[in-house]
Amino acid sequence: MKNLALAISLTVIGGGVAVAAPAPQAKTQPAAKAATDPVCGMKVDAKTADQSVYQGKTYYFCSKEDKAAFDKHPANYVKK
Repeated sequence: MKNLALAISLTVIGGGVAVAAPAPQAKTQPAAKAATDPVCGMKVDAKTADQSVYQGKTYYFCSKEDKAAFDKHPANYVKK
């Protein structure tokens, strides 16, 4: 009953306009940085994918097998 009286009092004091508190904002995850596995062409999340650096550039992989193939012969998978 106290809450109802308080709500009525606030409505009257506010000139007859009830003001609601803003809805809480949903927390969102930052967008994933998309990358393409150079071995199979699959899109991967760069934050969680295996990676190798070749000639100063980082490459991302969907699997340990693709990373191993790249590490063995990276020039075969790098676009010129």
